[in-house]
Amino acid sequence: MDDARKDPAGSAIAVLAPGLLAAKAEQPWLRMLLLAGFAGGFIAFGSVISMVAQSGGGGGAVQLLSGFAFSVGLIMVMVVGAELFTGNTMMVLPAATGALRPARMAGAWAVVWLGNLAGSLAVAALYAAAGGLDDSIGAAAREMVQEKLAKSALATFCSAILANMLVCLAVWMAMAAPRLPAKILAIVGPVMIFVAAGLEHSVANMSIIPLGWLAMPAEAVLWSEGARNLLWSSLGNLAGGALLALGLAQGHGALRQGSAAAAREARR
Repeated sequence: MDDARKDPAGSAIAVLAPGLLAAKAEQPWLRMLLLAGFAGGFIAFGSVISMVAQSGGGGGAVQLLSGFAFSVGLIMVMVVGAELFTGNTMMVLPAATGALRPARMAGAWAVVWLGNLAGSLAVAALYAAAGGLDDSIGAAAREMVQEKLAKSALATFCSAILANMLVCLAVWMAMAAPRLPAKILAIVGPVMIFVAAGLEHSVANMSIIPLGWLAMPAEAVLWSEGARNLLWSSLGNLAGGALLALGLAQGHGALRQGSAAAAREARR
């Protein structure tokens, strides 16, 4: 029995993923930016509800609850078709097969990263202005940010690799799921793991860090540390997403098939 019969869903999405990801990268820039803004806002909502879950105190059960709550953000992104930088790191797959120009991939990454940042900041600012950071939620936000900014560059980078392997696994499985309940279930598990483990997700940090800062005195805000976190978490997320997408595609033989198809197309 061949691999496709043994694992039809896994093999099918591995074959389809390069085309789906290439199509996302070829969208008009303005549409991509707008959808990225919404994605950043949705993930910021996930950050907020995660902080609410943690505001009652720490512990393993609370961390799991926080991860479960945060998964709502990625569910909203996937269901409405918004553009998330961390998921779009898998665009290395169509670039590797020749279905997507590297320059277009890099441009899509830049546009979506900036759109995610704008949406994240907007929701964080509105939530703070609405009084959401009062009392225990503000304390949870401060604690989360202090823990993130205390990490070294290497720790942030390695943590971000693991985080985005899990996030991209959630996206990959959701693409393979035939119905909405199955998509939601596919997303929750990997996201709950990365949040509960305290791993670094660059787009989540785009809202978590500002929320923590908005709950602090102005003199306690360390702009350079926040920028350093976003740099290393973004690079680590790129590495993690690329590793997962290329590894799964290679494992299912789709990387070779895609490269051969691109070569045939080029000869026409």
